[in-house]
Amino acid sequence: MALEGEGVAATAARTETSANAAGAETQTAEAGRESGGEAENWRAALPQELRDALGDADPAEAAKVYARGKDYVPATKAEDITLKFGKDESPHPGLEKMFKEMCIAKKMTPAQAQALVEFNGKLNAEAQRLYLEHGEAQLEERFGADTGKVKDNALKMFSALDRAMDGRLSKSTSGRQIASDPLVVEALSLLYGKVGEDSLGGGSPSGGEDKALSDKEFFEQVLNKQQGAKAAQ
Repeated sequence: MALEGEGVAATAARTETSANAAGAETQTAEAGRESGGEAENWRAALPQELRDALGDADPAEAAKVYARGKDYVPATKAEDITLKFGKDESPHPGLEKMFKEMCIAKKMTPAQAQALVEFNGKLNAEAQRLYLEHGEAQLEERFGADTGKVKDNALKMFSALDRAMDGRLSKSTSGRQIASDPLVVEALSLLYGKVGEDSLGGGSPSGGEDKALSDKEFFEQVLNKQQGAKAAQ
């Protein structure tokens, strides 16, 4: 009889546990439906354009999207973008216009456009530095102890050409490029050897010393020589 009573009690306990579990599941399902209903009501209150943009995002994800995008104001016309270029950077107005049009087409902000300009300037400067560094090594390897003489003769030739062009060569972008291009330095030196100093006039830009000029010194002496010639006129 005791065993029979224990069986009845155990069965009753299991039944109660099952009932409690079923009730908990029902409450969880109802809560889920209510939560889903609230989410749906929240979404339904938005304009259709925003609902389409959010897709399946929940309120928390939507808030993150808003936080990222609230300060994003892309340029819509060229006048929205004011670009500041480096000291030696002066792009053609037509190229600047093309750049601004690209930024607008890509929905870039004015700040992003300026950042791209600055990065491009640094990239070009580094590329030029590496090119000159490589070219300087080439000159040293090719001419050794005569490198200084080669640069000196190239400077004389460049200065003569600049005088013949009323100073326009040293002021131009292309002039600055050829004055610091190792291959052109070699070519100018060879040309000077063919023409001769008597035909060009003037003394040694480096004072007759057989020392290698850096690319910066080379071009600075081009400018100094040209300025001195103008002052003497």
